[in-house]
Amino acid sequence: MKSHLGSFGAVLATVILAGAGGWLVSLTGIPLGWMIGSMIVTASASLMKLPIRKPALLLDVVRAAIGLMLGAAFTHELFASLGTWWVTLLFLILLLGVMFGVGFFALRRVARFAPVTAALCAMPGGIAEMVLLSEREGADQAQVAIVHALRISLAILVIPLLIGLIATVEPAAGASTKSTGLSLTDGFWIAICILAGLLARGRVRIPAPIVIVPMLVSAVLHLSGLTAFDVPPTITIVIQVFIGINVGGRFAGVSVKSLMAALGAAVLVVTLQIGIAFGGALLVAGTVGVNPVGLVLAYSPGGLAEMSIIALSIGGDIAFVGVHHIFRVMLALVLAPLLLSWIIKKPEDG
Repeated sequence: MKSHLGSFGAVLATVILAGAGGWLVSLTGIPLGWMIGSMIVTASASLMKLPIRKPALLLDVVRAAIGLMLGAAFTHELFASLGTWWVTLLFLILLLGVMFGVGFFALRRVARFAPVTAALCAMPGGIAEMVLLSEREGADQAQVAIVHALRISLAILVIPLLIGLIATVEPAAGASTKSTGLSLTDGFWIAICILAGLLARGRVRIPAPIVIVPMLVSAVLHLSGLTAFDVPPTITIVIQVFIGINVGGRFAGVSVKSLMAALGAAVLVVTLQIGIAFGGALLVAGTVGVNPVGLVLAYSPGGLAEMSIIALSIGGDIAFVGVHHIFRVMLALVLAPLLLSWIIKKPEDG
């Protein structure tokens, strides 16, 4: 009983601490202040060995909520434009190849990472999937986890600043302008979407099922006209805080020495990959006439949930960004084992 009470207390303290950090940073007017503040406070507390405890169930609910917001962005007008997305998706394949190649070369030649570890750290795929692959392939699991945690953290900090260089960013009032209130019927459908995501985890063999399944259910509900619910701005703030907890909490158990040892390599590879994504997005946007802000978010090597909530917070096309990141994660999962088999067989050149 005491153990459960202690766990609940640690979770509650973590949420309060993260919320306070998010609120303080939001007062500065920085875009995504709630998420950035929550992430910084949680990461700092984790590194200081404070009893940070991530609320696992609530984080699953938040991930499912992001999925239902993605689905709510699918409209009949959006489907009419899906045919033009193949061009940006093809360029995404090219950019992923360039980001991986440049990142792998930098980690091997500059940071002196072992080949398999360098490959998994350079692959801009899902953090959970890359860590699992590192365990299976005998890579340095700690290095892979730290580099990818830093990749997402740095992307959250840098991407909004880069977007500010090419556009005036105003905080969005919500996911759309359809409605800010929720009826009991809306609440029922939202609960159905979230429940579908919770049930899909561990049962549906697709990447990020807890996000993708609610997205599909929500999209069907909206396209069929059964509901037109929209997530209120207050809920998006809560989601930002919990995403910050999820990212910052990944540094729990990481020593400052281990973090500093991987920090230089992470900054190097993330700087290169974000630079490639940003430059590529501007080039493609100018070529095919797509909104550069949405394309920067779609091509950035951040997490699916993190980049989607940034799109939502600045009034961007969340469906466009989300679909591209789902495609990125799936592509990385397909390519990573193939690249690893080639790297393992390739003789070292000394």
